[in-house]
Amino acid sequence: MSPAEALRVQRLHDRLLTALQANDRTALRSTRQAVLHAAFKPAQSPALRTALHALVWRMAALLPAARRRGR
Repeated sequence: MSPAEALRVQRLHDRLLTALQANDRTALRSTRQAVLHAAFKPAQSPALRTALHALVWRMAALLPAARRRGR
């Protein structure tokens, strides 16, 4: 994975964690859409695609726990 691709994944990961910690629904919705859009966008390197798919799975695991805490 190139440094630019790694930085892109890291930025998305940081956005996700920031939105979760702030309990900001608007930011979380926007970040979820950005992660999903990036993960399923065609014409990417296999390493980037793998990292983004891993982030999607991590996001899926984190969101239910965050929703339970918010209630």
